Amino acid sequence: MKTEILGRHEGFTLLEVIVTLVVASILGAMLISMTGGAITRSTRPAIQAMEINALNQIADSVSRAYRELGSISELQTEIGNGSFNTSAISVTASATGYGSGGAPVEGASDNLVKVTITGSSGLTYTLVLGDIEI
Repeated sequence: MKTEILGRHEGFTLLEVIVTLVVASILGAMLISMTGGAITRSTRPAIQAMEINALNQIADSVSRAYRELGSISELQTEIGNGSFNTSAISVTASATGYGSGGAPVEGASDNLVKVTITGSSGLTYTLVLGDIEI
């Protein structure tokens, strides 16, 4: 014989299980939406560090080429030919000289060259190389 004790249930009803799953899914969706942006933002410093490293390597290559070539005009020719450019980094050069009063004048002389190295994210690295006697 089966006896029932009133007011006592074993297990969960279907409605309780469904409500629990709905609440858990809503909380999960909220958690994912809040942390998804944080995970994306956390990779930016690593990417910038890699790009800064690449810019430094290009700057070292330009400095080394200047020492090997020995003249600013030859360095400008190398930069103009795209020798240092990559798919993500562009290198430009402009000659700078000094006019009267010591003010810099773009293109006035070949005693200085300003080399600008620009990464894909907009980071820039500027070198000034020159033949100056002190």
